[in-house]
Amino acid sequence: MRFGFHSGVDIFNEADRLQVIAEMPGVKEDEISVVVQGLTLNIDTGEGERKVRQSINLGIPVKGIPRTHYRNGILEINLPKA
Repeated sequence: MRFGFHSGVDIFNEADRLQVIAEMPGVKEDEISVVVQGLTLNIDTGEGERKVRQSINLGIPVKGIPRTHYRNGILEINLPKA
């Protein structure tokens, strides 16, 4: 899958969680919003004209609040499986 800023998105199906890694160079951490709606993970970034949304079909139900970590243009999202 490709992100709106021409960066990669990888999903890893672990035993108890899904881990999503998104390359987001040039994005500030405070511009990132991560929301799960059903089986869809939405990553919103940017402000004004630079707003981009990437919707990712997870294919597996998850629960709880996504845990995120952003460093050096790499966003890690951990989603516990339902």
